[in-house]
Amino acid sequence: MEVERDWRRLFWGILLILLGTIFMLDRFAGLPDWVRLFQWWPLIVIALGLVRLVAPRRARDVGNGVLFILLGGWFWVASNDWHGLDWHNSWPLALVAVGAGTVAKAIAARWLPDRRRFVVQEEEHHA
Repeated sequence: MEVERDWRRLFWGILLILLGTIFMLDRFAGLPDWVRLFQWWPLIVIALGLVRLVAPRRARDVGNGVLFILLGGWFWVASNDWHGLDWHNSWPLALVAVGAGTVAKAIAARWLPDRRRFVVQEEEHHA
């Protein structure tokens, strides 16, 4: 008998282990300066997107996952001033993220139907 894994809990468990390890290393051994100077908070947004993509139940989960990953990437680039991109000149990347999330949802809707759509269709069919 095959056991279905709860990928979301597994992901969050591993993420918490990694974060705890990093914090303990920082408190006792110290981390290199490049780690301290770098802005890491956008990785939380990226992790939220990855959780959505691990085991999507609906097309909306896929769209939101892509959106969060790309927004997190934009936050990471802008907060660390990569290649001269900051909050003032990189805002079009937010539009790209929203558009990509919308496209991903539309593509995923072919394989992951939306429950609300089925409920409405069944009500119309029975009426």
